[in-house]
Amino acid sequence: MTLPANLAAACRDDMRLRTAARGADVTLALADERGAQAIRVRDGEILAGGEPAFTLRLGDAEWAALLEDAPEPGWQHVLPMLRDGRARVDGDALAFDQHLHLVRRLVEALRPACAGAPRHPRPLSLRGEYVRIDGPLGTSDVYVERAGEGPQLLCLATAGSDSSQYHGLVTDTDLTDRFELVAVDLPWHGKSTPVAGVDPAGYRLDPEAYTRTIVAIADAAGLERPILVGPSMAGAAVVRAIATHPSRFRGAVSCQAGPSVRGRRTAALRSPLVNQALHVPEWTYGLMNPASPIEHRDRVWWGYSSGAFGVYEADIAGYEQWDLDEVVHLLDADSPHIAVLSGAFDTSVPPEQSRALADRIPNASFELMPELGHFPHAEDPACFARYLERGVARILSAR
Repeated sequence: MTLPANLAAACRDDMRLRTAARGADVTLALADERGAQAIRVRDGEILAGGEPAFTLRLGDAEWAALLEDAPEPGWQHVLPMLRDGRARVDGDALAFDQHLHLVRRLVEALRPACAGAPRHPRPLSLRGEYVRIDGPLGTSDVYVERAGEGPQLLCLATAGSDSSQYHGLVTDTDLTDRFELVAVDLPWHGKSTPVAGVDPAGYRLDPEAYTRTIVAIADAAGLERPILVGPSMAGAAVVRAIATHPSRFRGAVSCQAGPSVRGRRTAALRSPLVNQALHVPEWTYGLMNPASPIEHRDRVWWGYSSGAFGVYEADIAGYEQWDLDEVVHLLDADSPHIAVLSGAFDTSVPPEQSRALADRIPNASFELMPELGHFPHAEDPACFARYLERGVARILSAR
């Protein structure tokens, strides 16, 4: 499958594209080996023709792979293709960053829709409270949500996001019948407050401060040796927490983390010329499996669109300081078990990097999640719960 002969007509009636196009006025082009087709997107209208601000170019084979109804891992979004040269953008790079949401919706309008399984959600039985911490960043009122009973799982969100990422594990699974899920918002995130006396836009984080904040939250919430659960930035943080505070935590489930991470930031993530409420969620959206339930993928997008300015970029800056070499000497066969999980559709931390992380930790296990991507806990909670529970079982049986 390549681009349709009349691109504008093929996508004009897609309501999600028309919704994304509200307020926009830009001409862009998609190009295959036959040439480029320009379309003007103007306040919800999709029109043919015009001089494009930028052109997205792919070969016919690349378009065919991208537009499959169930694309293979690594072929689900244009961003990883741009990073490794399978695609390119000609023209105004800033305009591309400003309108990445339209590019993504154009691709989805041309791709056969994934139906997804129907949901039968359970009640969202969460208990919310604030606890005050005096952590390494200063004093903050931190929001904590709890559901269920049993061994405690202290759940941390991805960079820039919050505890709402874990709501699906409460509504779409029976996990809380056997475990207590305790999901938290870091200072500056979600419902938690910024640190008193610090410029709201001045938030910064580093691996040591993150680890000490986790300990401070666990102490303030009265948790007794919880199992840590963290994806992405939090996936690295929980490894560091086990290495530096082995007696405080029973073990950890680390998702979508590698021995180190580099090259995750661009100027657009904090640029005043780019709408962060659009660009940040689009920067992350393509890291999920397009076959994951659309309602949950939409919630991941919404969560990132709701984040405070600069928080995601600051989190990623802190995440890029993570290096297993700094703490690996503290881990041995008697350390609490670390269950490493990896979604196959994650192009930012591919499975081989997570496997390399597990291979270097003496008391660790690794499991691939072929159906999931960078947000396994949030994009398809029902699927992720099976892997999570197996990882937790390995932790509970290891000591």
